[in-house]
Amino acid sequence: MKLTFDHTQRLNLHALLGTQRGDVATIRALWALQDKIALDLEEETAIGLKWDIVAGQERVVWNPSLCLSPKEFVLTEVELAGSSRRSRPGPDTA
Repeated sequence: MKLTFDHTQRLNLHALLGTQRGDVATIRALWALQDKIALDLEEETAIGLKWDIVAGQERVVWNPSLCLSPKEFVLTEVELAGSSRRSRPGPDTA
């Protein structure tokens, strides 16, 4: 499956994948997907990406006036099945 993401979608998807729970195989599959969609150092620098601590919580910020071209990713059936079959949402924060 071919998917195209801009940098905002990649950052958001990376964060959402990090909140998933599952067995060891599922977590490893999710880490592999995170590695695949993560911005590289050059891309991070191009948008001014940085991590801040606000009220004890880490947040990722970047310069919204800067952007990257969308990037295409090819995900195999094995990657999709391994990451979605056994994953479940993280704990409620309410």
